[in-house]
Amino acid sequence: MKLFRHLRVLIQCFFVMGFLLGCSQTNETVEATAFKEYKNKKFSISYPLDWAVVENPKDGSVAFNSPKESDEDFHTENIMVMSTTLPDEARSPTENYRNGIIEKMKKQSPGLEVQNTSNLTINELSALEILFKGKRDNVNIAYRLTFVAKGKTGYVIGFACQDGDLDKYASTIDKVTNSFKVLD
Repeated sequence: MKLFRHLRVLIQCFFVMGFLLGCSQTNETVEATAFKEYKNKKFSISYPLDWAVVENPKDGSVAFNSPKESDEDFHTENIMVMSTTLPDEARSPTENYRNGIIEKMKKQSPGLEVQNTSNLTINELSALEILFKGKRDNVNIAYRLTFVAKGKTGYVIGFACQDGDLDKYASTIDKVTNSFKVLD
């Protein structure tokens, strides 16, 4: 199945931002307890109160960056949300694009392997979550991407980190992802 150009661009942007912002290397579980709501014209989402918001007016994406855990923490965790306008033929359920998304991600980063895919419901919208692991620039990376579509707009909520760090942020990522709402 051919992946639509808009969705490919969205995935490529996520990879670049996720890799540049990176993650820390400690293994302690991190669970945020206080959250703040972020809202723009298209969506709202809650994020940990002590995380910084970085908006990119060029592509409309927003990243939520965790504070440094120590002086040696040169790369902070981040959750990114991106949106794009989908063509008319892309209005079918997101899970219909699962194979195309997986193929595109593997082309961009050879060696990525799908660990899990799940169909979810986030605030009454169907969503597809894909967990990838692999090497990128000689670093073991884990990606957790959640795809949501409503009407002509597609959204990606993504988290990228060094392999092994995904579990320590799972609770926080779940809370952020499940708070996502499309604004009409």
